[in-house]
Amino acid sequence: MPAQRRSERGAGTLEYVGVTVVAAILAGGLLITPVHERVAGAFTQAVCAVIQRDGCTVPSGGGDTRTPLEQATSGEYVALGDSYSSGEGAWDYEEGTDFDDRDDLWPFNDDEEDHNRCHRSSHAYSQILSQDNDFAGGTTFVACSGAEIPDLGSANDGNTGEDPQYDALNDGVSLVTISIGGNDLGFADVVKDCIINGAGGVGFIDSCQEKHDQRIEDKLPELAQQLLDQYEEIRRRAPNARIVIVGYPQLFVDNPSDSYGNLLFAEDQVWMNQKAAELNAMLRDVAHQAGVEFVDPTEAFHGHEIGSDDPWINDLDLGGPGFSIADPSSFHPNAAGHQALADLVQQQLENPRYP
Repeated sequence: MPAQRRSERGAGTLEYVGVTVVAAILAGGLLITPVHERVAGAFTQAVCAVIQRDGCTVPSGGGDTRTPLEQATSGEYVALGDSYSSGEGAWDYEEGTDFDDRDDLWPFNDDEEDHNRCHRSSHAYSQILSQDNDFAGGTTFVACSGAEIPDLGSANDGNTGEDPQYDALNDGVSLVTISIGGNDLGFADVVKDCIINGAGGVGFIDSCQEKHDQRIEDKLPELAQQLLDQYEEIRRRAPNARIVIVGYPQLFVDNPSDSYGNLLFAEDQVWMNQKAAELNAMLRDVAHQAGVEFVDPTEAFHGHEIGSDDPWINDLDLGGPGFSIADPSSFHPNAAGHQALADLVQQQLENPRYP
């Protein structure tokens, strides 16, 4: 049987000893000070720190005894990230985030024409969370399809009117959610190359696995350090916020068959699932190092991947904007998938589990 995480088992002897010592010290404090509420708050904080039990409410200071959900909704909610946060593939996009004046046959003035395909959907998980909770400071939605790490701290040159996502952060923010890193890892190129030349494709040209496997292995440690820096920057800019990192769902069923609908061989689908699992494992580890929260959607999406009877992820959709072969909604969660993501984040807000 695999070892249980600390938060999933009962408190051990050392934990009880730690709690007892803390209790004795604080009980002594009660004899010399009349500030019972402050000591009680410190006691709760100390016990939570010792046992690290899921759902344990750690006061933010003084006699603060808010629940985790009350802490998360006490200020503004800011939704950052890439297409898996913006709602690419869930449709019903916000006005101004689904247009491209460059979609014409005259390419020489592309840099002069406005374009914004951030595809912020009303069905995105952040918008569901905003509807289901009463955030005292409202909600700011700046996630953008195609976003990479540089777009967090700098203006997004690929989309007109998109300021740095970090501009939305301040000390009045009580919750931040973000998915980021998939584009930096080049996952869109991986899928495209597997469609063009997968493991069962043209033999004298490198397959997508041969082209990307070592590159991804080399890139993951570098990406981990970049993300650690970003999580710490989010904490610096939003010091009072709970920060929830949202991972990426597995795209394909565990035992896929060759699919002529999405032009992918079974072997490549299995391999891409493995790469997604490696990315999520890295995200979990970095979240742990940064002391922020992490939600992994893999288990929740089991039985709802591409190739299942009830997919929560869009299959390949040919005929994208401009001269693109595939629509960007391909291989992204649909509205049902975003509802599942919202449910997972909601559970995390109410009963936090830490990586």
